[in-house]
Amino acid sequence: MSDDREVGTTQRCCTLSSCRASTQPDMAIEASTLKWERAARAIAERRPRHRSVLLVEDDPDLQFSLARMLTVDGNRVLGTGSGESALTVIEHWTPDLALVASSLPGMSGVEVARRLRESKPDLLVILMGEPSPEPVPKERRSDVSAYLPKPFRFESLRALIDSLQLTPAPAE
Repeated sequence: MSDDREVGTTQRCCTLSSCRASTQPDMAIEASTLKWERAARAIAERRPRHRSVLLVEDDPDLQFSLARMLTVDGNRVLGTGSGESALTVIEHWTPDLALVASSLPGMSGVEVARRLRESKPDLLVILMGEPSPEPVPKERRSDVSAYLPKPFRFESLRALIDSLQLTPAPAE
């Protein structure tokens, strides 16, 4: 028995049982498609109001973990391991939010926050660091939008970011 079907042509069936068999895979495809559409809608509804994040963290494992989690939440993340490279990045790119580790090689996270805010006054900066009674000097508090003590759970970071009420990014 030869198979004379071509791609894009319809197959004629001879019996009722073969017609039912040929429509069952179509129903499965439709059900699968509906599941994907529902999942896509759910993801779109969870999209955050912010789109771009500058992540300044010298610990490569923590930087990778945070970048991955933020990306899964729908953000575009650019990670760097030093304050100097963050300042270079900010000259060419305007993120909505900067996450800065308090201790970095070369300069402190507070100094990086100050210089980022000098360059981009509307930039929101979250300083991440060790818990201490006075994490940010009084004269530099205006440079930091929020402080997040390490270690922290990602849900805490997400809640903090949501509380900052970032304006939505324009549609692309």
